[in-house]
Amino acid sequence: MRLDNQLWESKYREAVDRLTREEAQWRAVESVLRQLVASLTRAAHGAHDQVDPHIERLSAALTGGPADAMVLETLSNSLRDALEGLATRPLRSPEDRAIPITRPQRGEYGSSVQSAMHRLVDRIVVQPKLADRANDLRRDVADAGDLVGLATCGDRLADLVNEQRIGMQREIDALQAVLRHVASRLDELTQYMARELADQSTGEANGQALDASVAHEMRLLGEAVLEAEDAHELRERVNVGLETIAACFRDFREREGTRLTAYRDRAEKMRQRVEQLETERNALQRSLEREHELAQTDTMIGMPNRLAYEKRIEAAYESWLTTSRPLSIAAIDIDHFKSINDTYGHTAGDAVLRVIGQALLKHVRPVDFVARYGGEEFIVIFDGADEAESLQVSERLRGKIQHLAFHASRQPVRVTASIGVAQFRPGDSPQAVFERADLALYTAKNGGRNRCVIG
Repeated sequence: MRLDNQLWESKYREAVDRLTREEAQWRAVESVLRQLVASLTRAAHGAHDQVDPHIERLSAALTGGPADAMVLETLSNSLRDALEGLATRPLRSPEDRAIPITRPQRGEYGSSVQSAMHRLVDRIVVQPKLADRANDLRRDVADAGDLVGLATCGDRLADLVNEQRIGMQREIDALQAVLRHVASRLDELTQYMARELADQSTGEANGQALDASVAHEMRLLGEAVLEAEDAHELRERVNVGLETIAACFRDFREREGTRLTAYRDRAEKMRQRVEQLETERNALQRSLEREHELAQTDTMIGMPNRLAYEKRIEAAYESWLTTSRPLSIAAIDIDHFKSINDTYGHTAGDAVLRVIGQALLKHVRPVDFVARYGGEEFIVIFDGADEAESLQVSERLRGKIQHLAFHASRQPVRVTASIGVAQFRPGDSPQAVFERADLALYTAKNGGRNRCVIG
């Protein structure tokens, strides 16, 4: 029972820690989203006189510190209505048209906003039930041809963020409900134990009362033997004493019978309660394990995601601090992936990600760990491997990717990857090693791509 309690406490703390980390991440996402919308409003300002007042009010609300959600929603709806109103009117001049991202006067904002939004969607780790919406949004951001389209994507991204935070709050509420449920069951157990202790005390008191009564009657019998004047009187007094002792035993048996019956009833009810609690515990444990697995899985590819990597690297880092066993990581990025999306479409791009992800899972060593870090970037943890051995495995992975047979529109498509490798050194943190691997990755990119570099 103690081990089960410790297990539940550990799982509860782990879940709360995960939700706390995710809440912090979503607060950061909200901040970036505000900056993104601010960039969109700056870019769109001046496009149309009838839209500018709505843009100015929304921009003021965003830059003036925390704003009420209803206020922001009202301003956003007003801007959307204004844009829809423009869309239904005949366009009087080229200036009234939606501004393409590639136009020079908006290139400074449009392309940077699109890139920033695309990176933001890629880096967001959403709940499993929102994964399809996040994938659709990522594709639509890449396909957005003007600032109005990006504004619509920004609105959908805000909805996604809000739904994620609502989902997280529901998880917290569910955890609190579980905690209250467990607390109520523990309270039942406490009350049961208190009743059992009281019952034991009652049983002891009944036994002591019987002992005292029998001892008293035996003492009276002894006195009767000494004081009786004839055999008849002695016999009468002995009979009375024995009858009294027999009555004491009958009373004791009756009280004990009642007590034992009540005890058996309580024990049976508690057995049923414990059995019910065990069933609930098993069901909840399976549900938590499933949710935990889904939260750490990239649903599009079917492999561990960034959250799973962060948890795994922390455990590997703690082990490395204790054992000093070699530990390395590799950052893998698909070369010219944006060109693949732009040329063949996002469906083809997603297929490339899935095939490469599965190839990495297949060809890493059994002791290694591979995850999709975000977008077209993957990451591998080489447990027990120094940078030389990690480089050797990375070269093998690079070769496997290079020789994957991709086709689009019946034409072969050559796909390669650049890889940056870094080993943990004294004084390192996981973030520091990742930054070295990431820097080595971009050194590989700048050096011609399709190569591995040690950082």
